[in-house]
Amino acid sequence: MSELALRLGVRSAGSVLLIASGVHASAHYRAFVDTASFDAPRRALMDAMRAYVILPRWGVDAWTMLCGYSLCFAILLMLCGTLLWWMGRHLAATRLRPLAAASALVLCVGIALIASLDPMPVQMSVLALAALCLVLGVLRGRVATD
Repeated sequence: MSELALRLGVRSAGSVLLIASGVHASAHYRAFVDTASFDAPRRALMDAMRAYVILPRWGVDAWTMLCGYSLCFAILLMLCGTLLWWMGRHLAATRLRPLAAASALVLCVGIALIASLDPMPVQMSVLALAALCLVLGVLRGRVATD
């Protein structure tokens, strides 16, 4: 039972991150790609950000930089979710337990940093749910073996 609980916790955390990746990719499309649907204030914001050039040689402005960061966030959520899902299925339990504990620690530190620097409820909720899945998997797996 302990190994099953551990694997369920890790795969659940992976699922949370994969679902969040899909949701973020959809929001990214509406916020950055579908410019035809922009209203006047959003179009003015886009024009102002395009006027602020960051890397002139490469044609990178503030709008493309923000768009790139948004897309990278979705890709990183997808990558982390896929890795956790795969490791939750195939990694030996003795190696999976420290990975899950370390991943939960990294997520909790990240949540604390976001909360203290610039609170973002949606991002913090996604990371907290993934961390909770990992913590429950580690704790339930540990209790069953003790």
